[in-house]
Amino acid sequence: MEPAGTPAAAGPDMPPEADADSLRQIEVLNLSYLLLVQRLMRENEAEALFRLGLGREVGRLLASLTPTRVIALARSNQMLYRFRLDDSLLVAALTEAEPPHALQGMHAAIVMASRRD
Repeated sequence: MEPAGTPAAAGPDMPPEADADSLRQIEVLNLSYLLLVQRLMRENEAEALFRLGLGREVGRLLASLTPTRVIALARSNQMLYRFRLDDSLLVAALTEAEPPHALQGMHAAIVMASRRD
């Protein structure tokens, strides 16, 4: 049992309205991501694929979705993108208090782009 005033972790006992709010937030994030993919792919495909960490086939497929299909896909209860900063040293380097090195952002992009799993 948790002490009074301590928020409970999300789980099976989560109120339905909290679950519905979480699903709405996932939908909004998914829709934002899909619209970003489509815009970046229209502007510069090679750069979009690099920045988003997508393969050409998936990028082109997402770029070709109709608005109806984008909305339907966004309504999935799963996040459609994956957070690419999964290396604690990389996160630490990008968030350190010292002024960033001129090539720090480029190095981070190269490291993230090299991880296609």
